Amino acid sequence: MFVSTKIKKKEGFLNMKRIVSMLLLLTMLCLVACSDTEVITPDQTSATTAESTTSAQSTAATTTQASTTEMQNPFAERLELTYLVRFTHNYDADRWDELELEEKFNIDLNVWTIDAYNAEQCTMMAAAGDWADTGYINGYDPVRAYNEGLTRNISLEQIRTMLPEYYSILEGNPIGFKVNHIQDEPDHYYGLSFCYAQNNYWYHTNCFRLDWLENIGYPISDLTEVKITAESFQQASEDVVFLSNHVFPYEEFLDILRAFTEDDPDGNGVDDTFGAMWPLTGPSYGSHWTDLYTGMFGITSAYTTWLYYDETSDNYVPSYALPGWRDFLVFINEMLTKGYMNYMVDVSGGDYGGNFYSAILTGNYGHFPLDTWFNMNPGSPPRIEMGIPQGFLEKAPEAQFVVVPAIVGPEGKGGNKRYVDLPFRDGPWGTWTFGHTCTDEKLERALALLQYTHFNDEGFYRYYYGLEGIHYKWSGEPYKSAVILTDKSKIPRKYANDAIQSIFATDKFLIDYRKWSMVSEWFMQLYDFQYKNDWFINYSLEPDKLINRLYMGNEMYDEYIVLRDKINPDIMTVANDFRNKAFKGELADINAEWSNYIDALYNAGLQEYVKIFNRSEFGVYDIDKKALYN
Repeated sequence: MFVSTKIKKKEGFLNMKRIVSMLLLLTMLCLVACSDTEVITPDQTSATTAESTTSAQSTAATTTQASTTEMQNPFAERLELTYLVRFTHNYDADRWDELELEEKFNIDLNVWTIDAYNAEQCTMMAAAGDWADTGYINGYDPVRAYNEGLTRNISLEQIRTMLPEYYSILEGNPIGFKVNHIQDEPDHYYGLSFCYAQNNYWYHTNCFRLDWLENIGYPISDLTEVKITAESFQQASEDVVFLSNHVFPYEEFLDILRAFTEDDPDGNGVDDTFGAMWPLTGPSYGSHWTDLYTGMFGITSAYTTWLYYDETSDNYVPSYALPGWRDFLVFINEMLTKGYMNYMVDVSGGDYGGNFYSAILTGNYGHFPLDTWFNMNPGSPPRIEMGIPQGFLEKAPEAQFVVVPAIVGPEGKGGNKRYVDLPFRDGPWGTWTFGHTCTDEKLERALALLQYTHFNDEGFYRYYYGLEGIHYKWSGEPYKSAVILTDKSKIPRKYANDAIQSIFATDKFLIDYRKWSMVSEWFMQLYDFQYKNDWFINYSLEPDKLINRLYMGNEMYDEYIVLRDKINPDIMTVANDFRNKAFKGELADINAEWSNYIDALYNAGLQEYVKIFNRSEFGVYDIDKKALYN
């Protein structure tokens, strides 16, 4: 096999199991041989006493139950399952959790240790004809893998009967029945579509220097304090980070950026502060980090897949042809020209995280996107885990921070982009597959393992977070508070893992956001506040249409791809030129130039695009998040 050698099991562990099994067998044989109990057939029961009848019925029932249990035991035969997920490259053979699951399901788990996110390694694996019986492989397209005979399908009936919890998720939001469906095989799928909580998750959220706001005359009254008990974050344990439902109107936000830049908000007498930073090194359509700013105008960085209805043209168009994009360009041009915002400087040779935190931790910015998941999260990359607010406090010990849901733009719009567009995912980044070596018998065992580790609370908490008291402790009430992870150096070697803990229980089917947010006290308090105050409902931006096979159908989607490859370079030449000039202050009047720009887009090919985008059979975006996540 290309990817791995078979992981050897501890012989002592297996030998002990064999000895115990043999002793139990001998004991049972001895009991049967020495028993004086009369075997009574149904015809004989009428001639027996009530006492002997009761005894015989009890014995017969026990014997029948034992026989039935043995016949129906789904785990009677020991099977080998090859297994691959992410972060297994440092996997320890015979981990405590592996041994437990092997015993429970009578399987021999062979964890492959290639990088499931490495396209080159996965391509080499596929070229050798190898594919894990169960797991996910992000470096190779599952449709391609199936067409090449590397994977098998799974039927809807197998899902319904062997993974009923997952089937219920599909029923809760029926679009899931369409994801990963094999077009020529009714009710069969390339694999299981991921359906995790990132559909209700903002990668970043709006963060202000609260102390600066108060210094320039913009105090916030509805503050909820974030409290941290983990020892490693005691510098920010209280009176540092706050949450609020306050939403600044557009004119106030503009004045705040001005005051942060011009009014010496830190009181040091030096002109060294800025309102905010465009967290990219140059003109761009944006990223998750910039959606806070484009969101004020109702648009996001998803300019290649999101479509919006444009009332002025009566067409569905990409963001770069929408009046909201024009208004954003006016905003960013003004902020950069006046110096209230500046570009992120490349000080780390293209290392985005290094550039961002190097800039933010100067303490010179009053507003910035704050990472929601990795921030103050033990085990995150150190520059993020210890970045905000800890690293910030080293520069400015007096700093306080407040997180708010959104900023509204001139038209009263404001919001953020969810991390993923759909509650279900497909493709190489969203499919749990089953290899061609996974027989129906193996599939049944693999689904039983998946059900226990992903959909059963007992299994999920045990194998995702580890053992309570060893790998973590609760910060408050068990199962209703965040976990505090144990320092790796303090975990007994028997239970220590060089790879991450969550190998056998992943977040790929974790639709309960609360279970996911338990990973850190900050994240859980943030999510609870967001959820209870309807941030995701009120401030999540949505497209009117989404360029996706689910809404277009295969024929229309393929038609679009052919057209895109033909005309998109000409369209983007026009769009990029206008964007770059706007960012650089090279357009005297963006509003005046806009109509000429739109005409140029349509002449370059946008007119051909909208003929497809406007079709009635191109369905509108219609995800019911409440049905899936409430």
